[in-house]
Amino acid sequence: VYMERAVIDWARRQMGFPEEASGILVAGTSQSMELALAAARQRLIGPDFRANGQQGEHLTVYAGGEVHNSLHKAMELLGLGRNNLRIIPTTTSGFDLDELRTIIASDRAACALPLALVGTAGSVDFGNFDDLHSLAALAGEQDLWFHVDGAFGAWTRLAEQPWRELSAGIELADSLSCDFHKWMYVPYDCGLCLIRDEIWHRAAFASRPSYLEGLETGLAGGDPWFCDYGIDLSRGNRALKVWVALQSHGTAGIGQAITANCRAAAQMGAWVEAHPRMTLAAPVVCNLCVFTADATRDAAAQSALNIAIAQKLQLDGTAVFSTVESHGVTYLRAAITNHRTRPADIEHAMKAVADAAKDLTSQISLPRAV
Repeated sequence: VYMERAVIDWARRQMGFPEEASGILVAGTSQSMELALAAARQRLIGPDFRANGQQGEHLTVYAGGEVHNSLHKAMELLGLGRNNLRIIPTTTSGFDLDELRTIIASDRAACALPLALVGTAGSVDFGNFDDLHSLAALAGEQDLWFHVDGAFGAWTRLAEQPWRELSAGIELADSLSCDFHKWMYVPYDCGLCLIRDEIWHRAAFASRPSYLEGLETGLAGGDPWFCDYGIDLSRGNRALKVWVALQSHGTAGIGQAITANCRAAAQMGAWVEAHPRMTLAAPVVCNLCVFTADATRDAAAQSALNIAIAQKLQLDGTAVFSTVESHGVTYLRAAITNHRTRPADIEHAMKAVADAAKDLTSQISLPRAV
């Protein structure tokens, strides 16, 4: 319990949350998203919600197109309904805020209750970051709960510039989801939910039947009880691995590893740009590099080749690329979250991609783009 308190307090300070903020360690960001929206709903509907439910109220949530699927799942599991998630159009500068205001006004006119605005700090596909300052301002203007999904990018808070600046504004969130098992290099599973106002966090989950009644001293003494801030009564010691990592390497050491991962992704991006046939699917923002192995071919042929390369290298044990689809093409995706990754590893992996592209092209029929 004391370890978990220490880890949450450390994370709170790194993210710029106030001293009165609360938090809990969970399985991952998917679970954290549910807890945050539950606290948001408790604030919106009020103290009678847990006894009476939503009573027919129609709640809506707003997010950008790159929001993680965990938000859709949270909408379903909380009974909000995934069709009540409004995906807001984005421009080159981020959310179309005027369109967002129009959609919120339309929902209110239809007697809906706008609940929350969800920003992304590091999208799962390309590592993109929403403008958290502008979203926080709009959430305040519209009286919305502002949640930040930081599963992929929240820990840029520990990196050097320019990557640290990517998550600027995260300190303005009403709640934050992030994972220690991604960029804090600890084993699965270990996620974090931070909530700015402890009152709403506890109000959404606290339940003390007689066998859990608190006492002044002994095993039942002291606060907080973490069962008052989430869905689990029986909980493992997730905090131990984070605490050990922090004691062993320190904040600065972990920050250096995160910075090195971003530099490795930039190195990979430069390798792609220098290759005559490879093309980036999107600019490298932080630790993700997404690209195609042969842009001279049509979309279907690129996709087939990229999928075949990923499978071959995975089965060979050479390098583990995943794939992601965008605008009709399935791309190779590298998410660099290993503290052992070095420049030589990037060079080795990219040469393996180039060699596999040549070998596989000779084995399968891949038409070139017209």
